[in-house]
Amino acid sequence: MLKKAIVSMLLLSVSCFSHAGLISADFRTESHLPAYSQSGAKTYQNLAAAIGGGAELKNKHLLANPANWGGGVVWMDFDPLTSILTLTSKDSWDFQTFDAWMSNILFSEPGESILGFSLLSNNLVTNGIQPVLSYTANSLHIAYSSVPVFNFTGGQATFLVQTGIAQVPATVPEPASLAIFGLALLGLGVSRRMSRR
Repeated sequence: MLKKAIVSMLLLSVSCFSHAGLISADFRTESHLPAYSQSGAKTYQNLAAAIGGGAELKNKHLLANPANWGGGVVWMDFDPLTSILTLTSKDSWDFQTFDAWMSNILFSEPGESILGFSLLSNNLVTNGIQPVLSYTANSLHIAYSSVPVFNFTGGQATFLVQTGIAQVPATVPEPASLAIFGLALLGLGVSRRMSRR
């Protein structure tokens, strides 16, 4: 019986997590050489992009290129089945900074949020540069930076996005139950004493 109860609880907990996921998000990248131009980064952006239908950010999402930079094209693709975000560089041009964001993330479950964000593989840029990662409940940011420059490799970097519903600890009731138990013991003691007389 205990075995069946444990198995049922495990199946229930697994089924609760299988329905969680991301529905849509804003995707944005910026590639820049600030030492060479102050006019702004080459920016790609796709707002409220539906997740799961291939790369959510690609060449056609160019927003601005005020310095007329070549290169700096990085596709973003979130796989909802594995919760892996893949950045794929489409050239080997040099830059000093590269930033990628997923923000305004819409989740499939109420109360769901990002609980963790980590690097899995890193072959996006040269020089072994490690990205700086940060996240909030519904956004994440990846930042590469190097002086004098780094080059894109034409390769990929992958990141694991951990989502879930944060467990709120169960509230422990006031010691009222202990007081009631104490009163019951006192009542038993009094009734025993009365019955002896």
